[in-house]
Amino acid sequence: MPMAVSQKIIAVVWGAAVLAVSAPSAAPLKTRYTTVDLIAEQASIPADGGVVTLGFHIEPDPAWHAYWSNPGDAGKEPSLEWILPDGFTVGEFAFPPPHVLPFSDLNTYAYEEAILLLADLQVPPGLRTGDTVSILGRASWVVCDDRICVPDRAGLSLRLEVGDGGINDDVASRFAAARAKIPESVSWPASYTVADNKVEFAIAPADIREGFDSAYLFVNSRNLVQYGTQSFELTETGLHFVMDAAPGQLDSRTEAILTWKNTDGVPSAAALNFSQAAAPAVATWTAVNPASGTMGFLQAAIFAFIGGVILNLMPCVFPILGMKSLSLAELGGRDRSAARESGVIYTIGILVAFAITAGILLALRSAGEAAGWGFQMQNPLIVIGLGLLMVAVGMNLFGAFEFGTRIVGAGQGLTGGSERRKAFFTGLLAVVVATPCMAPFMAAALGYALTQPATTAVAVFLMLGLGLAFPYLALSFVPALGRMMPKPGKWMETFKRFLAFPMIVTALWLFWILGRQLGATSMFVGLLSATALAFALWAYGGGQRASGKAGWHAAVAAGVLMCVYMATQVEAKKAVPRVAGEAPAGTLGGLDLERFDPDAVRGYIADGQPAFVYFTADWCISCKVNERVALSTDRVAEAFNSRGIKVIEGDWTTEDPAITEWLEMYGRAGVPLYLYFPSGSSLETATILPQILTSGIVVDSIAKADVF
Repeated sequence: MPMAVSQKIIAVVWGAAVLAVSAPSAAPLKTRYTTVDLIAEQASIPADGGVVTLGFHIEPDPAWHAYWSNPGDAGKEPSLEWILPDGFTVGEFAFPPPHVLPFSDLNTYAYEEAILLLADLQVPPGLRTGDTVSILGRASWVVCDDRICVPDRAGLSLRLEVGDGGINDDVASRFAAARAKIPESVSWPASYTVADNKVEFAIAPADIREGFDSAYLFVNSRNLVQYGTQSFELTETGLHFVMDAAPGQLDSRTEAILTWKNTDGVPSAAALNFSQAAAPAVATWTAVNPASGTMGFLQAAIFAFIGGVILNLMPCVFPILGMKSLSLAELGGRDRSAARESGVIYTIGILVAFAITAGILLALRSAGEAAGWGFQMQNPLIVIGLGLLMVAVGMNLFGAFEFGTRIVGAGQGLTGGSERRKAFFTGLLAVVVATPCMAPFMAAALGYALTQPATTAVAVFLMLGLGLAFPYLALSFVPALGRMMPKPGKWMETFKRFLAFPMIVTALWLFWILGRQLGATSMFVGLLSATALAFALWAYGGGQRASGKAGWHAAVAAGVLMCVYMATQVEAKKAVPRVAGEAPAGTLGGLDLERFDPDAVRGYIADGQPAFVYFTADWCISCKVNERVALSTDRVAEAFNSRGIKVIEGDWTTEDPAITEWLEMYGRAGVPLYLYFPSGSSLETATILPQILTSGIVVDSIAKADVF
């Protein structure tokens, strides 16, 4: 099945982006290729508390299918983000056994029939009989046919009165049928071992005489096995399955569903818990994942700090550095305490932003999402929100308007208002615009952080933030450095106007990214939205300077409404995701590119074909600079083509879980990542190139790897 690119709506406001959710539905909802519904087994909520079983009904259209909790080589599992009254909680969904649906050399785990996923709603005691309880959920899923995969979402709702909690006879048979399909949890001894890139599962059933004809093991972990052919053997000691190990970090425990036919030909299923019986298999892959295998916290913290300092030199952060330099010059004539206070508050703003970023990343990854550094740039809503924010900041720097004392919000803190508020929100903005860049030392530190417990991960992110804030903090606290800043004067107003241009350029770059994600039409509509916002802000400034304000206020309202309307139209014009392997990725200088396909890369390595794999994104400025100054040069093309090296581009502009998996496999949290596999190498012995490239670095690295 073609690789689906799932579109996440992140339930967090980042910058000026907002969450878009479908309106809740209290009846079966038909989307383009699916019918979904939310129902309850009970006719009412028990007033004294207890359990109500909820059912998430998913029915794909004929010739379409939905996915299991682990979709296999492609797809995305159904999920529901619950919105519940206080005191209510919902457990995990129970999935029936899926089917194996092969497509080419991929195996997916899916359902071609309608399914009802069951979850228990825990009801607190002390409810009042006759009241109504609303259960809401934001549902997301993917359905595919033999040609395309379509991500979908819907708002679902269920309203139940508080009563005795009795069974609803109208749906009782549906819940009974769904419950009968759920595999019974058994306590059979079950373990696995990893050796020579193979995973062997051993199961000792209660009765070996069952027969276990056509046995198949659906492994729920996504970091343990590959989903190709599994070998099966039934011996006197039990069942034995052997599968290829997944590259990268392997799990120490997993759940799985065993399906088989007994001696009477009756289909059966059991849910098992496996534990690892040998030494952790991750030791086999130390060369692949150096960040998590060899780096300690102290080294990661130092790397994060250095990477944060270097991040100040990246083009992403230049506009913010200009704003902070101007702010420091403004404070030059005041008491030194004002400069120190500004530096501290700017640092706090950066640390808060990095703590929020770490929290969101860890939450998404714990929920099974493929998220890494720069993850928010993969969401078109956030991209357009940041683009509009850059337009607003640029208009303010141009002097088109000033923030009044009645304006409340982040924008006021960014470019106007008190120095404290301005310093804090400028720190937040510095992190927002820095995320498209990946500085040296950052990659290994963040790769380490995302494999550690939450407290360790957040600490590494905070060290990165401290490094980003350090230069300005030093200028604020060290008088000798502060005296290097020019004296306040008329030049400051000119410099302020100049700073508007990099803000507008940043906005144009963001709308270009939007076009790459959703197509040229959506980019044009986004630019119209930005134009409407610029008009509204210009009118707002005109109203500030005019005696008659009614006409100006009407113009502001019209501009804001047009801006919001056009932004909504951008979201409505999503392009069909690009599918890996459908067509060549194009060219880069004198290099012919192939789209990233994990199986194709593994095939090249197995065949001894030299391959250069690089992971990039349109929103990654470091990636684009490396492509321009190094990879697209004639020197690199000659070196690659003379050696017959295959060049594979992994485009992470929009979400791609396969690319995220490979980034993690090599200890990286984001792009860029450059890998060279010379003839005779393996996944574990890849040559990892630096994150800042020149043509000389690339050619020398390839030549050295070929020698060894």
